[in-house]
Amino acid sequence: MLKRILLGSLFILSSLGTPLQAWAQKQLVPALRAAGAGSVKKAAGASVLHWAPPVSVKGPFSYVPPVQISLQQLESLSAAVNRSVLLQQSRRGTLRELDEIEKFIFSNAPQALRLQAVKFLALGFTAEQARLFLDWYPFLTTNTRFAVENNDWLLRIAPNFKKQAAYVMAHQADIHAALQITEIDRPGLLAQTIGPENRLILVGEVHGRANLQAEMAALLRQYHARYPKRKIVLFSEFLPSSHPSFWQAGQAVPADFFEKNPDFANEIYRLGQSLSMDIYGLEDIRFTYQKTVELSQLEFTVANTSFRVMPVRNKYWEGIIRRVMEQTLRQTPDAVFFVYAGNKHISKSIAESLARMLQDKKPFCIELRNGFQSGFLGLLQGKTPYRMAEVDKPYLMTWKKDSNYSSVLGFDAQVLLPFETPAMP
Repeated sequence: MLKRILLGSLFILSSLGTPLQAWAQKQLVPALRAAGAGSVKKAAGASVLHWAPPVSVKGPFSYVPPVQISLQQLESLSAAVNRSVLLQQSRRGTLRELDEIEKFIFSNAPQALRLQAVKFLALGFTAEQARLFLDWYPFLTTNTRFAVENNDWLLRIAPNFKKQAAYVMAHQADIHAALQITEIDRPGLLAQTIGPENRLILVGEVHGRANLQAEMAALLRQYHARYPKRKIVLFSEFLPSSHPSFWQAGQAVPADFFEKNPDFANEIYRLGQSLSMDIYGLEDIRFTYQKTVELSQLEFTVANTSFRVMPVRNKYWEGIIRRVMEQTLRQTPDAVFFVYAGNKHISKSIAESLARMLQDKKPFCIELRNGFQSGFLGLLQGKTPYRMAEVDKPYLMTWKKDSNYSSVLGFDAQVLLPFETPAMP
């Protein structure tokens, strides 16, 4: 009841004169945040709704791992490198910090958007939780139906995110103990983490990093060497769904990333030919470029990764993946399927991701990254999602065989590579 009164009062006063706005911002905003935060402690219990306890991992790894280190040791090694890379991202037309939400309420923005900001503030996010949430699902501020729909969607998923964040923080010690971090000191280590029972492998990347792309190509070669009789099918975000069998330099395609990386794209196609690997593009021109820009009045990269568009793209991709899997398995029952896309598309901790849409296929999720302060792991460490702490050498993060927190941390395996180091052969 108190929360509703505060909500109504704040929104009314935000529309009045400057003195009343200043009083409301100083008196009501803290009260509203406190009212919303009251549910955080309830959510932090061990039996959080929608978040199952850790499950045992079947099929232990078939290799003897090298010497392992802890997350704290990894942080210390990263500090010795003494470089933290600021991730470049457009912020125009978006809100990504809690204090930005507070200021927006008292702006001259359209009433519908300001009311959404009031509702977000009432959720009681901490500054750290809001920073991660808004990094994944930016609050949009353009005066468009696109922005209003985007913000409505993220308001619906926000309560479950809070439960997820509370669960992570309540199980901090258990997660630290369950993480297994090893130095990648020999080829094939990543491929060996994929059990023979895993038939759908989702591999994510940070876009535009050449050594991550090389790691993906290396993974396909290593997996084929480990299971030479298995048919491999590859789906890629970076190929349009109507793409020809081989890409030629200069050919116009709707995936901008693909145009800028012809060497990687052609390597994947050559690899497909040598391994007899089927390759399917996923991107659809209906969700890209001019149409999205016109609807959102945002930069394309911002609009195309907004929560208004990401689930739509993922749903379209899911249809392609399911159809091809069904057709292929009729002829080749032991086939294995790889999906290569951005990390947000494949993470188990992201709402409406491919990992969640394809949950019935029991996907094994691998994240390729250049730093380790991202997502809920970064929240656990108290780090900002806008920076990546560089590692000194390649590392592999997995879960100990008696514990698995992949459903909340997002990954079954995570590969960390220095920014300029080439992938393992």
